[in-house]
Amino acid sequence: MNWITEYKKSLKNIHAEEPLDIYFFRPIAFVIVKSLYALPITPNQYSFFALVSGMAAGYNFYKGTEAGYQWGAFFFLLFAVLDCCDGMVARLKKNGTEFGRLIDGIVDYTVNMIVYFSLALGMRHQITEGFIQPWMLVILAGISKAFHSISYDHYLCEYISYENGDGAFVSREIEELKNKLSEAEKNNGPALRRFMLRLYLGYSSLQAGNQGRVLTHRPETYCERNLLALKLWSMIGPSFHMMFLIISFLFKMPNVLFSFAIIFGNLWLAGMFLYQSRINSELAGEKIA
Repeated sequence: MNWITEYKKSLKNIHAEEPLDIYFFRPIAFVIVKSLYALPITPNQYSFFALVSGMAAGYNFYKGTEAGYQWGAFFFLLFAVLDCCDGMVARLKKNGTEFGRLIDGIVDYTVNMIVYFSLALGMRHQITEGFIQPWMLVILAGISKAFHSISYDHYLCEYISYENGDGAFVSREIEELKNKLSEAEKNNGPALRRFMLRLYLGYSSLQAGNQGRVLTHRPETYCERNLLALKLWSMIGPSFHMMFLIISFLFKMPNVLFSFAIIFGNLWLAGMFLYQSRINSELAGEKIA
């Protein structure tokens, strides 16, 4: 099996991948994974390495120096790549655990919070004319990223539900977790396993939101109308925000990040809501009876 075939096998659903992940972050991650494939490195260990890289990025951003910003951008790039490695290893070696998604999600949220807050603290000494200061723009960029990511994730999960022809796959996963927890408690299983199952169940329930949806349109019609929209939503997905942050501070151009996240990103978000509303209106007349 050649590397291209293996690379494809290492990916999730192709529509669940952002373009920057497919063509930049994941290819680099795949080279790392294949180069270290013979070593007994688990997906959770890759998640740990990603966390360390993210914390190193935060530490360097906190310094508030030009060198600190550049090293911070480098370590944030390393985090973005390593964050792709855990899932790729799990899919290739089929050694993922029921807690892998939990650990990956916690690491992702933790690092992004550390990076944006550290960056804001690092820029607090850079005073400019006017009321709005650079650290305020970092906070606005972080808040914008959160809104953009939530919106993208909502339509991504909705698309996958229709593509699978199943609007309740998340609900079933949660039900399976409940059964595993019940069985572990009934058999007085290890305390750590029970704790992790409770934590994972809470995380999955929080992530589920309204994903246990009823499919009201014909799946093939919905997917046909929304494929382009999903690709357009990905333009303000997490990967684009990470890339612009990396470029901005690696090349000492923080305004690039602010322009993308605060101006372009929010205008794109507004435009996408209008575009999605038009698609939903067109689909309204084609609901399943």
